[in-house]
Amino acid sequence: MARLLVLLLLAAACATPPRPAPSAPPVVSVPEPPRPLLRVHRLLPGGVSSPWGVLPPDPAHSGPLPEAPWYAEPLAPIRTEAKALALAAVLREYRVPGLSFGELELPEPALLARIVEGTGLTTLYLADTAFTDAHLAALRGLETLESLHLERTRVTNKGLVHLEGRTRLTELLLNETAVSLRGLQPLATLTGLRRLGLGSTAVGAPGLDFLAGLSQLEWLDLSDTMSDDSVLALLPGAHLRTLILSGTGVTDAGLTALRQMPELEELGLARLAITDAGLVHVAGLRALVALHLGNTRVSDAGLEHLAGLSSLRALVLSKTRVGGAGLRWLSGLQALQVLQLDDSALTDAGLQRLASLRALRELDLSRTAVTGAGLRVVGGFELLESLGLSGLSLTDASLEALAPLRALARIDLSDTPLGAEGLRQLGTREALRHLDLSRTRLTDDWLASLQAFPHLQSLHLVKTQVTDAGLEHLAALPELETLYVRSSPISGPGLSVLERLPRLTALDLGGTWVDDTGMRALARLSQLTWLSLASTRVTDASLTHLPHSLRTLYLTRSAVTDAGMAALLQLPMLRELDLRGTRVSAETQTRLEQEYGVRLIRPSP
Repeated sequence: MARLLVLLLLAAACATPPRPAPSAPPVVSVPEPPRPLLRVHRLLPGGVSSPWGVLPPDPAHSGPLPEAPWYAEPLAPIRTEAKALALAAVLREYRVPGLSFGELELPEPALLARIVEGTGLTTLYLADTAFTDAHLAALRGLETLESLHLERTRVTNKGLVHLEGRTRLTELLLNETAVSLRGLQPLATLTGLRRLGLGSTAVGAPGLDFLAGLSQLEWLDLSDTMSDDSVLALLPGAHLRTLILSGTGVTDAGLTALRQMPELEELGLARLAITDAGLVHVAGLRALVALHLGNTRVSDAGLEHLAGLSSLRALVLSKTRVGGAGLRWLSGLQALQVLQLDDSALTDAGLQRLASLRALRELDLSRTAVTGAGLRVVGGFELLESLGLSGLSLTDASLEALAPLRALARIDLSDTPLGAEGLRQLGTREALRHLDLSRTRLTDDWLASLQAFPHLQSLHLVKTQVTDAGLEHLAALPELETLYVRSSPISGPGLSVLERLPRLTALDLGGTWVDDTGMRALARLSQLTWLSLASTRVTDASLTHLPHSLRTLYLTRSAVTDAGMAALLQLPMLRELDLRGTRVSAETQTRLEQEYGVRLIRPSP
């Protein structure tokens, strides 16, 4: 027995040890691409932007960043320090030059400081946001800042001290803010400024004395301020290219200072108490390309002083006394592309004197004495892209004169006595993008003619006889983006056709008969960002049907109350709201602003 046990032990010792199970091959972890945090936009000529891509970029579609100028916007609100630091890292890595928050809520000041810290940001686009003095203080570490857009923000005089000494700043826009002449002293240290906007603020002499020291100034907006002749006299004019003085106290005498500004290219003198005598000082501005004289006392006699401005491409004479024989002085301005004569004393005879202006691309004759006979002259402006004929005594047959204008992209025929035949006289127009037929005799029967304009993007049918039944014809306009049917007899059933307009972003139903029942169709308009329900029959119950894409909502003079505001808080993109004339309490309105960042449209002072 003992011998058997020994043999078993020997056998066990000599046996081949079991082979370990083959190990699984190591798992190669493929790192997930970083989540995009920013959307990139290219800035195009004319101030418009175009989406380019995202940052960090998708590895499968990455390429070189766009050439300057470009900027980026966060894809989601920044509400924590971790998100702020992550965003800052991307801004640094890709050397983002400009930052905007678009329609998103603005981060708290402490978070904004984290976002910009250590970046090379040169431009901040913060207009129309809840930006405050505390936010301005949070930028103290951003030494690379060159351009700051703060129009219609909450910045006050107290905040301006945080700009003191920023000599790298070349552009500062403070239009429509609460700054006043008592708080402007810190701006005297911004000696590198080239662009300054103070329009619609409470500034004026003597608080603007610091402008004399801004020797590099090229662009200045003082419109609708308390500026007067004394301010104009102290401006450093050597480099000025753009000067906007509209709505100020400048007079004919003050315009003598223009002689010290020989390089001016754009000049705004609208809504001033100036006369023909003041235009003597404009005559020498040979580099001028744009001149706004709207709503002044200028008459035919003063136009002689404009005859030598051969570089002029845009001229506004709206609400002036011009319109007769004096227009002959404009006949030599062959570079003129934009001419606005609406609400002037223009007649058919005066229009005839402009027949030589064949470079015109935009012409507004609205609410003048021009008749259908005068349109024969307009037919010779074959490059026209925009034509305003609102309020004219036209006949259906007179529109035949517009046949040669194949480039027309915008026509305003509102407030005219035209009938359905007039609309047919326009023929098929592939180029037409914007049409206004408001306050005409338009009925449902007319709308079938709109098929001749298949690329319409904007259609205004305010105060017409269009009903729900007529809206069915809009299905033939798949590119429509804006529809205004305010004060027309629409109650709601016809709104379902709007689902077939995939690009519709703006809809004005103000003053219609729409009620809670008719509102259900709006829930499916997933691209809608702007909506007016002012003076309609909607109540709190209808607010649950609003599309979540809305950014701007007008509920003016409707029956909504505090009880309906909970539904509005479910709209994640809502940023602007009009509750004037409703029963929503002041306390609730304050909460909407302070806790949820919704900007309320206030009554004009």
